[in-house]
Amino acid sequence: MKKLNSSSYQSIIQKIEKIPCGTVYPFSIAEMNQYGEVYKDGDSILIWHYCGFAFLYGVCDNVFLETIYNKFLSSFSNLSRRFILLSANPRVIEFFQNRHDIVFGQRYNFEYLSDNPLISSEIRPEYQVYQFNKELFDNTPGRITPRFSWRDASEFLNHGIGYCVLYNERAVSWAFSAAVSSDEIDIGIETVSDFRHMGLGLAVAEKMIKFCFEHHKRPVWSCDANNIASQKIAKKLGFIKCSEYTTIRR
Repeated sequence: MKKLNSSSYQSIIQKIEKIPCGTVYPFSIAEMNQYGEVYKDGDSILIWHYCGFAFLYGVCDNVFLETIYNKFLSSFSNLSRRFILLSANPRVIEFFQNRHDIVFGQRYNFEYLSDNPLISSEIRPEYQVYQFNKELFDNTPGRITPRFSWRDASEFLNHGIGYCVLYNERAVSWAFSAAVSSDEIDIGIETVSDFRHMGLGLAVAEKMIKFCFEHHKRPVWSCDANNIASQKIAKKLGFIKCSEYTTIRR
């Protein structure tokens, strides 16, 4: 399995097929909007996004899957960042089910079917919405922040977008482009626990949807199957579940 140089990424674009796992993350790498790594062996391809999501395309025979297991998923692998393989392929899932040190989960993808973006929700005047800048990128706390999906502020500000709610100069809720392709934007969102159920997340997510429409991109949404709160927000925003798939991690 050979790691491709980024100058070769353009050649894999035609290999990226529409699958239940979605295509925005693989395209974000192939189009060089976001950092990621691409591995190839004959007609088998592995695309590994900076946030940790990984995707398979092509033949992906048992030899290729065994190499992935040894390099990325076994207890002996030594990685600098997380690796979560996403797949809806029964053969791939069955292969890894025979490994004792693998944990399986499930994720859902949602698509936005409306022809028009929502009008932004009203929030109380003490909460102010700002577009992400370098300071907000560097200092916004939390788990699902732009730093989760982008290597640095420069990469994010050149290719991504996000909005953040501040309360007394503190970031309390935000939505941002977790992945960006020429056609789609995957929306990431998080709200500080003490500020939930106040409509703040809805407000910034709606701004992201509006941005997508203004730039002729489809807004998409994905979350863990156990993340009921995220699923509820997606439905309130107008997203409809379109697919589900398996997560494979050590």
